[in-house]
Amino acid sequence: WLSPILPGGDEPHYLVIAQSLLHDGDLRIENNHAAQQYREFFDGTLRPHYLKRGVDGEIYSIHAPGLAAVVAPSFALFGYPGVVVFLALVAATGSALLWRASYQLTGSASAAWFAWAAGALSVPFFFEAFAVFPDGLGATVVLFAALPLFGERPRRSQWIATGAALALLPWLHTRFAVIAATLGFVLLLRLVGSPAGRSRIAPFLMVPVVSAIGWFGFFRLVYGRFD
Repeated sequence: WLSPILPGGDEPHYLVIAQSLLHDGDLRIENNHAAQQYREFFDGTLRPHYLKRGVDGEIYSIHAPGLAAVVAPSFALFGYPGVVVFLALVAATGSALLWRASYQLTGSASAAWFAWAAGALSVPFFFEAFAVFPDGLGATVVLFAALPLFGERPRRSQWIATGAALALLPWLHTRFAVIAATLGFVLLLRLVGSPAGRSRIAPFLMVPVVSAIGWFGFFRLVYGRFD
């Protein structure tokens, strides 16, 4: 029922960024719009979303590049339908993580299924699951990163993966940086409570620190300022 009007809103703009990454190996989207490469998935004229040109005079999308980079392989292989299926599978994984976290918290399978239904079947989560927006992927990343709060004692490698998950969030959407910082702070509080936990702080923060430097550096490189 929705397929005739999708992709819509900001969705085609994320796909144009993916096209730029795949065809040009960059994030400069003006030439992709000028060539109307978006015609393979969008009918009509699509004007670039941007606030100002970069310091090099090029147009960079106002939308964060993380989602486009994640879906680029699916887009290259199967086009827009492949992206939809990939994001739906990611959201399904997120709903499984929600079930697992709820079960670890309560020890009750019925409570876990109730939590799963309350999350996975809600209007925002369900409809974002197959839309080319960062929210479904972001929710899954947050659910994965929150697992150490529910009774597990992750190994060093798991803490690295948790840190990497949080590091991805700001690249999906700038507002997700607030979620990443808040959840990261809560996880740090969990770690500082024991000697074993404190030994995991460096692995946990390793990827986020590098990502934060790259994230602010990206704005400085493209727009000439960190903000």
